[in-house]
Amino acid sequence: MEGAYRGWENCWGYGFTNGWATEMTLGGDDLTCPPGTGNTQEYDRYDVHDTNSSAPTVYQGCYKAIQGANDILEHADNCEGDKTVIAQMVAEAHFIRAASYFWLVRCHGEVPLITASQFDPSAIETNPSPVADIYNLIEEDLNAAISTLGDSRRNGEMGRPNKGTAQALLAEVYLQEAGWPLNKTEDYAKAADMAKTVIENRQKYGFDFEDSYDVLWENKDNGTNNNYNKEDIWVIPTSLDNGNANNAEIGYWAYPGEIGGWDVVFSEYTWFNEFPEGPRKDATFAYTVTSDQGKVWRWQDLKQAHPYYKKLMKNPDESTYYQYNSQVPVRQLRFSQTALTYAEAKARSGEPDDLAYEMLNTIRRRAGLPEYHGLSAADFAEKAYEERGWELAGEKVRWFDIERMGLNKLKEIIAKKDPKDNQPLHEVTEKDLTFPIPNHDVL
Repeated sequence: MEGAYRGWENCWGYGFTNGWATEMTLGGDDLTCPPGTGNTQEYDRYDVHDTNSSAPTVYQGCYKAIQGANDILEHADNCEGDKTVIAQMVAEAHFIRAASYFWLVRCHGEVPLITASQFDPSAIETNPSPVADIYNLIEEDLNAAISTLGDSRRNGEMGRPNKGTAQALLAEVYLQEAGWPLNKTEDYAKAADMAKTVIENRQKYGFDFEDSYDVLWENKDNGTNNNYNKEDIWVIPTSLDNGNANNAEIGYWAYPGEIGGWDVVFSEYTWFNEFPEGPRKDATFAYTVTSDQGKVWRWQDLKQAHPYYKKLMKNPDESTYYQYNSQVPVRQLRFSQTALTYAEAKARSGEPDDLAYEMLNTIRRRAGLPEYHGLSAADFAEKAYEERGWELAGEKVRWFDIERMGLNKLKEIIAKKDPKDNQPLHEVTEKDLTFPIPNHDVL
């Protein structure tokens, strides 16, 4: 079982415990990178090549997780032991495979659909499967996980899914399927129904809103409750005790060079300027940074002259602040996202109800913003979509939200780019909404 999870977590090798997955979402308007940064800049300029060095690490990690999950699913019947525990492990394997393919299909579109655990030379010649087929397997896997997972996480370990985790991920799957490229608009209702199930059972599953952004993004190596909070639906635990299990994203990867950082990503100008003022913006961005010698820089005075993401930096009060890595968990899905999925999907499938307004307005109140009332379904859906951007900025969500809305949405956000930020190298087309399969896999 641990080997299946391990595909997501090998800090300098593959998986999600580094910045590579976030770099792959630079096509969104929330993130940018310095000019002339090669592989990273390809995503920001919509000119991704199959030789890009960021994609293979995530691609490989997902397929390692899939291989491990396939092994469990194929051989579970031969295992001896507590049948209840074995059934839970099988359910977790279904979740792992579904989550991995969900990342792959959104990033690359058609990819090889591998469901056998044993390698056969014929697998080398496996053709990519249609996107619809991949989503069908994702749905089947998540429904299988939901049917067996318990309300609590096995052994109380945060890195494992419970029933609510699988339901919340399935809501995201339905939301994505409702948009580009499948455009199954009937899935908006399915997304709303599944998200509503999570919301209505949140106390049972251990999910809920946090009152403060300070709790959400404490980002200490030894933070409150080991850095977990009520909004954590799906996380990947990390540790400083094992080099392969470090989180190399929360650390120097997202720091400015003036304080020892690597200057990889920061906010686009337009995004920062349009971001609503209030406690959420204060928790999202670092307006100033301080070196270990006590020198303070305003973001405007940094070499890159962009606001950096505070939520991707360690807590300045942490003794290990000036360190390249951390053991902050990698957050893949949190309760606010599920709440906004419900709000948007409910409006796009009919009319927003009281629960949709409650979910959206709870998040806006926490952000110090006025509530919405009496909107049309179309206006409400757009407000919920917009709120997802602000609330989940820098969290590997915005790019996929743009992708599912299609080419016109991408052109709309490109048109708003500040001239000083990276610009597309060519006229964007639907082809630019996904990335080529990495060359190393093709070879």
